[in-house]
Amino acid sequence: MSAICPQDYYKWSVFVERECLRFPELLTKKFDRVYSEKELIELCYQTLLACEDELCLKTQLRRLRREQMVRIAVRDLAGLAELHETMRDVSDLADGLVSGALDWWYQRFVQRFGRPIGEESRQAQQMVILGMGKLGGRELNFSSDIDLIYLYEEKGYTDGKKSISNDEFFSKLGLALNKSLTELTSEGMVYRVDMRLRPFGEVGPLAISFVGAERYYEVHGRAWERYALVKARAIAGDKEKAKTLFDILRPFIYRRYVDYTAMDSLRDLKRMIAAEVRKKGMEDNLKLGRGGIREIEFIVQAFQLVHGGRDKPLQGQALLPILEYLASQDYIASQDAVELRDAYIFLRRAENRIQEWGDQQVHSLPNDGRQRQALAESMGFTDYPSFIHQLEQFRERVQRHFDDVFAEEAVVCDLTDALAQAWKGPLEDDALILLTQFGFQKPGDILNQLRKFKKSRAVGHMSAEATTRLEQVMPLLLKQLASLETHQEMALQRVLSVIENVVRRSVYLVLLKEKPVALTHLIALCSASAWLTDLLVKYPALMDQLLDLSSLYRPLKLDELLGDAQTLLKTYQDDEEQFMLQLRHWRHAQVFKVAAADITGQVPVMHVSDYLTWIAEAVLNVAHDYVWLQLTKKYGLPNGVNTSPFLILGYGKLGGIELGYGSDLDLVFLYDTVLPGDKTQPTHDRQRALEHGTFFMRMGQKIISLLNSMMPAGQLYEVDTRLRPNGDSGLMVTTLKHFEHYQQEKAWNWEHQALIRARAVVGNEQVRNNFEDFRLAFLSQPRDAAKVKAEVVEMRQKMRSALDKSTDHEFDIKHGQGGIVDIEFMVQYLGLAYAHREPGLVKWPDNMRILDELKQTDLLDQQSIEHLQDHYRTYRGLYHKLALQNEKSLVDGKALQNARQIVIKIWKKLMD
Repeated sequence: MSAICPQDYYKWSVFVERECLRFPELLTKKFDRVYSEKELIELCYQTLLACEDELCLKTQLRRLRREQMVRIAVRDLAGLAELHETMRDVSDLADGLVSGALDWWYQRFVQRFGRPIGEESRQAQQMVILGMGKLGGRELNFSSDIDLIYLYEEKGYTDGKKSISNDEFFSKLGLALNKSLTELTSEGMVYRVDMRLRPFGEVGPLAISFVGAERYYEVHGRAWERYALVKARAIAGDKEKAKTLFDILRPFIYRRYVDYTAMDSLRDLKRMIAAEVRKKGMEDNLKLGRGGIREIEFIVQAFQLVHGGRDKPLQGQALLPILEYLASQDYIASQDAVELRDAYIFLRRAENRIQEWGDQQVHSLPNDGRQRQALAESMGFTDYPSFIHQLEQFRERVQRHFDDVFAEEAVVCDLTDALAQAWKGPLEDDALILLTQFGFQKPGDILNQLRKFKKSRAVGHMSAEATTRLEQVMPLLLKQLASLETHQEMALQRVLSVIENVVRRSVYLVLLKEKPVALTHLIALCSASAWLTDLLVKYPALMDQLLDLSSLYRPLKLDELLGDAQTLLKTYQDDEEQFMLQLRHWRHAQVFKVAAADITGQVPVMHVSDYLTWIAEAVLNVAHDYVWLQLTKKYGLPNGVNTSPFLILGYGKLGGIELGYGSDLDLVFLYDTVLPGDKTQPTHDRQRALEHGTFFMRMGQKIISLLNSMMPAGQLYEVDTRLRPNGDSGLMVTTLKHFEHYQQEKAWNWEHQALIRARAVVGNEQVRNNFEDFRLAFLSQPRDAAKVKAEVVEMRQKMRSALDKSTDHEFDIKHGQGGIVDIEFMVQYLGLAYAHREPGLVKWPDNMRILDELKQTDLLDQQSIEHLQDHYRTYRGLYHKLALQNEKSLVDGKALQNARQIVIKIWKKLMD
């Protein structure tokens, strides 16, 4: 006798009592048995496959279900099983019974008709069974029916003497399987099987080919079917082929871009359910009623459908792990996730206890007094009112969160309603009066812009659905624009340029309608920056960033960026195109956050470059890691190493941690020379050895390709590698030893200057240290100060002649006399000329910290250093500001006169 006594739980489950009385052998089973992952599936599968005839199959199906359901119920009622175990075991039992019965019947049909052969592949075909709903999520409730879809890969014919089409074969197979599961015998039935979710529903074929399913969803697929397929999982049959099937179905389920149309679809579905609940008096239904299980599912699956196309980890079936992920990625607040999780666990436990009473698929609270008391006690309460009090608290929380997620903004302003009507019309003089009433300072200009926009080619070719969405957005947009104190017409022009570019993907119009906060930020950022406007026009997916204030104006720091980038690598490492595409989306989003924080004053101007540089570093590191994984998978590891000895040096603005919004990356690729042997070491037949030099050359070329390649999401960065040894004529990738020799024997003075602003941005610690040791030692060597000065001045004059765009009326803040480059060259001269006695001058690659080090020397007076720092900071801030307005780095010639004169004076004192 098991240590757990089933009789103790008869009072809470007439099902357990009934089954134990009918089948006393159940009392001898071990109710403390806990199955490991997939162990229960294998037990059922092997037991069924061993059956000799159909009678044995039917008997074993019912015996296995009976024994396991009693065990699961007793463990649940005894409080020995957490909800996860109960849901998993009920789901695994279904997986095992369905898969075992399927393969048993498949063998019999093959014996009778031969193997079904694909007409193109000429390979044997097997069925794939999709479990839908809670079965798909391994969250099956205790007495649930099972929702199934039967599919197979290819049409064709069987290869037996009595050949039939694959359609007929799999239809017969499905019918036989269904009969085994649903037939009522003296020992009951196994499951109620619902096939209505299959393509074309009850009128469709019982089993359908992959191509047939693809065509159906492309042409006939409805919103609720997307919702249903979110939880689809292959529970039986050929699970390898199921991967191909999901590759086919995924574009239908998850849109490539953020998809707010899903909100309307789910909202409509919820309204239909709510109407049915009211009509049938189902307010006490824990699944469908107010604040019930379905509302929690809708919340989670709304985020999955909206964001799952872009955020692959959301493409899961199980609710609780997805809910945890949503909180970890700030889609929802952590406290909200906790409340929803606790409510879900309580509601699902209560649902199971209700069903364990009589093994019936019911979801409503009981009316019978005895069952009510049993439910309360099984849930840990002394009486039913106490249970109901706790239940109502959970349902209130769920309802509140559901309303927050699915809230619809009601346009209540009469003027807004009037403008909505005016927008639908010809925009005549009555619209001008309305715009004046709205508070627009130049209503005529606004009206002309609206007319031009409405007549644009993009708006004229919109679908009826997109037209309706635009009609909902325009009054909201104009209402918010009217509240701007200045530049209303410029803001409208920029916002309309964004909207004009997204009307073909009208899902973004839904976003603006659904989330007024996104519209608010769109207007604010477009009115503040032409550059940001252009970024939104090029990459509309960035509009998703407008939803979360805490994220939008909080750029990530280096460790966070590196963590995010590694998550991308883990998610997409087996799909190069998706990796490159998602990395571009991610990089654009991070730069967008920096710009948003910059123009709103959320980050100091000198920190803007820090953030932009960190983004580039994260991109370079993950690009390196991706290429290293791919090449070592193909050729094996370089001999004698376990980690990459590859090194990427950042020069110029990247090296100096001073990147701007449009900066390219000056890179040099090296690898450490401490490598025994000269080839990679393959570990299996599919790999082939490659010489180290060729291997690392391909690494460099592949990294550049990842960064430079133009895709629908643009490119990551322009890359300049001309600072490598011997410039354009030199090898793309060389050894660290060769680099050191070149610097010591062949490099020009300007290359030594460049080395001051060089640092390792990618590489393991040892390789980085080897480079830095060389850099510091080399730059600290004694040099002829007069010669260094002469060569620095000569190079500065050449650069000014070639690049300075200053005129009598305009000043080039970068290349003009007294500008940024003058300050940089003075700093570099002092570093090269005097680092042998002041090594701190070449310790750092960025100008501000080098200037700080100069304060510890007598090479320049303190006031001059502070002037250089102040004016450098001013120039850099203005440089960023001009970039955000898409303007060149030119200012009025009368501007910055004082700063320019001071820098020129210091230059003459130091360099003449």
